[in-house]
Amino acid sequence: MGKVLLYASIAVTLATAALGFINKGSLTTAKGDLAASQQEVQQKTAALEQTKKDLTTANASLETATAEKTQALSQVDTLKADLDKNKAQVTDLTAQITAKTTEIADFDAKLKEAQTKIESLSAGTTATPTGTSAEDQAKIQELETLVTKYQADLNASRTQLEGLVKEKNDRLALKMRNGLEGRVLAVNQAWNFVVLNLGDKNGVVGNAEMLVKRGNQLVGKVRVTSVEPSTSIADIVANTVPRGLSIQPGDNVIYQATAE
Repeated sequence: MGKVLLYASIAVTLATAALGFINKGSLTTAKGDLAASQQEVQQKTAALEQTKKDLTTANASLETATAEKTQALSQVDTLKADLDKNKAQVTDLTAQITAKTTEIADFDAKLKEAQTKIESLSAGTTATPTGTSAEDQAKIQELETLVTKYQADLNASRTQLEGLVKEKNDRLALKMRNGLEGRVLAVNQAWNFVVLNLGDKNGVVGNAEMLVKRGNQLVGKVRVTSVEPSTSIADIVANTVPRGLSIQPGDNVIYQATAE
């Protein structure tokens, strides 16, 4: 009976040892699996965080692109409006040139008519032995005064016509008067544009480039994008502002035409 119990005890001990060995192996495997699972979770978490960052960056880029597109469309609309305005101004200048040409022709005809009358009166008085009568002399003086006036009006009209023709040609070529000066009224650093105190009445045209100066120092360049009667908006030209400087309200702007 004692031997039976001894054998039974040994068998139980061996079974327990075998079970413990099996459980230890299972525990080691489970720990390995847990560590692998934790590492995989960490990798997926990191990948998820990176995806979130990428998504945030993509959203920011999309918002920037949308804003740039909106600004570009706005500039296109502005340029179209400027072009329509310029066309209207050219049409108006053409009408003024036609009217001024007619006016010059009228002054020229009156001048010639007065000169002919003077010559006729002068010829008549020369042929008369008694000389020039007071009435004829008065007529000649009156005609000479008219000739002087017509000549002055004619010269003034021709000067005005030259100015109108030049302005029309400049409008057609989208040119501005060389040396035109003004100043910066406001600066928007976020959208990279400035407001100038020069506008359509000063001869400013779209797409013209102007220098920005502070005293004798060149601060940068701006390009006109929108023109109003008394003001205009201009984009700051990229890479023209030196490092450490920025365009400020009060800075001077000047248009310098390039040699053709």
